[in-house]
Amino acid sequence: MKRLTVCLLAGAVLAGMLSVLPAHADDGALVSEDGLYRAIDYGDGNVSVMLEDKTVEEAEIPEEIGGHRITSIEVDGFKDAEHLRRVTLPPTLTMIDDYAFMNCTSLEEIVLPETVTNLGWESFCNCASLREVTIPAAVEEIEEFVFEGCASLEAIHVDGKNQHYKDLDGVLFNIEGTTLIRYPSAKEDAVYTLPAGCVRIEDFAFIGNTHMQQIEGMMQIKELGEDAFYGCTALTTIELPDGITELTRSTFGTCEALRTVRLPADLTSIGFGAFYGCYALESIELPESVTTIGDAAFYNCPHLSRVAIGPQVTSIGKMAFGFYGDGENNERLPGFEIDARQGTAAFDYCAENSIACTGGITQGIVFVYIVLGVVAFVVIATIVIIIVRRRVAKRYEL
Repeated sequence: MKRLTVCLLAGAVLAGMLSVLPAHADDGALVSEDGLYRAIDYGDGNVSVMLEDKTVEEAEIPEEIGGHRITSIEVDGFKDAEHLRRVTLPPTLTMIDDYAFMNCTSLEEIVLPETVTNLGWESFCNCASLREVTIPAAVEEIEEFVFEGCASLEAIHVDGKNQHYKDLDGVLFNIEGTTLIRYPSAKEDAVYTLPAGCVRIEDFAFIGNTHMQQIEGMMQIKELGEDAFYGCTALTTIELPDGITELTRSTFGTCEALRTVRLPADLTSIGFGAFYGCYALESIELPESVTTIGDAAFYNCPHLSRVAIGPQVTSIGKMAFGFYGDGENNERLPGFEIDARQGTAAFDYCAENSIACTGGITQGIVFVYIVLGVVAFVVIATIVIIIVRRRVAKRYEL
């Protein structure tokens, strides 16, 4: 009995001691006094924070939780907080990790502390209400897709003291100005002129902009990233310089208004879905340098009724031309035809996909030949029958 009493007293004392310690979860995560935030101390100087209640409209993150200084926003830390409109970040913060504020669709305002050095992968992806953001001077690295899906983003500003990035009229560039990194989705200029010295357009640089109809200064560009103009639904014309040899994945995918395209004379490869969903495109002239055309390169281009493909093209991907649909239910475009010679990859593509070929013998032409052959046979047979009958008739007359 005494032993049991001692054990109970010891348990009570231990419980009392634990009650004065900071609240924490089983995984060692500390919880703020108001219960809104959870922090994780990784033991290497990095203490990350995450939002516990994803229904709040405003968040003011404390500098410390349980005596631990907050240095980063945890991966997925505020992800899917759809009602969150404003966030106040602590001045101790140095990193906003991957997907930190992803899908915070109501987020309108966020001020990044001067201490932040890194913006993680897709950290503000799909923050559809965010209108502008300022990159602090200390930022050294901006990962990919940070502002993808920010449909209301009008400008990206960069502190003038930043040594790695800069902005020109709200457009994000590397510090040298040679690479255009991100053009805001909601920037309303109908015509955008690339600044002198810009020679590369980064992957996904213009993705989702719905205002730009024309871009000038493209003749100075030497490298064009994948998905560079994907979803630029207002873009009507594009002229590409001869120095570009490859159009990578979905470069102009779903540019629905694109009507006029001038391809580089040195182009060798047109990648997967490069002009997928260009509904207004009516014609395309392929340079003689092109040798490879990827899958779905011109898929869902319903107004493209004819294309000439030279014998130098050795590879044509699945549904590259003459098909439309949703990717699962695919149909051939009525009346679509390819001008190609017999014995070429383009001729084989026509034969495999039952597409009319105007430059060689295709199934349609073979059918015509068969019909002509049948007619000729019938005529010859008729003549022979007539001759035979006449000879037989003469015999009976004798």
